[in-house]
Amino acid sequence: MTTYVGGYDFTTDLNSITLGASVEEKDNTTFGTNGFRSRIGGLRDVNADLSGFWQSDESDAVDPEAFGNLGVVNRPVTVTPTGAEGETAYMFQGGKFTYEMFGQIGEVTPFTVNMMGTSKDGLVRGALAKAKGSVTPTGAIGSVVELGAADDDQFVYAVLHVFSAGTTITVQVQSDDSETFSGATTVGTIGPITTTGGTWMTRIAGPVTDTYWRLNVSAITGTFVVAGAIAIQ
Repeated sequence: MTTYVGGYDFTTDLNSITLGASVEEKDNTTFGTNGFRSRIGGLRDVNADLSGFWQSDESDAVDPEAFGNLGVVNRPVTVTPTGAEGETAYMFQGGKFTYEMFGQIGEVTPFTVNMMGTSKDGLVRGALAKAKGSVTPTGAIGSVVELGAADDDQFVYAVLHVFSAGTTITVQVQSDDSETFSGATTVGTIGPITTTGGTWMTRIAGPVTDTYWRLNVSAITGTFVVAGAIAIQ
């Protein structure tokens, strides 16, 4: 299970992750319901529990990441089953509100982090368009993903995780009616970005009739290590 939080890759630290989406149950039973209760959905929520093995002997490690960002809100989170391009990706903005570490003597030191959604955008489901990897030249990166069109009551979402930063990078979210992208349209832009971390693109309102989507680097100086996902919801 691949898990990115901001500019940190938790994947090789974890041995368990649970991503939960919930809707409050609201009772609206009235007289005349033949003895059965009726219910409607209330407020929605998202949370993630991350568990694994603790280490802190370097800057790029669990402890400085988890402790240093405790209570920081709206950090982009992307979770995918394998981290492969085209794989289903779940994305939300969250904060770490519980961090637990250490255990019994003689055992490998464990840790757990609890994250909760902190943004009105909530949890969105899309696809990983760019697997974690290096980027140096401009141009399309990752793979084309077929997400369908965005209706007039839907939005286009995108997130970019930067794990290692060069000088500057700007990434476009593009759409087309063909997988060949012979007539690409830029729907949204992320950046310019100059540091490591995660960026949640301001969502773009539909309608967008194109059904194919990709990420495209329009400007870059230096080498960046990035991953990115796109969703329609």
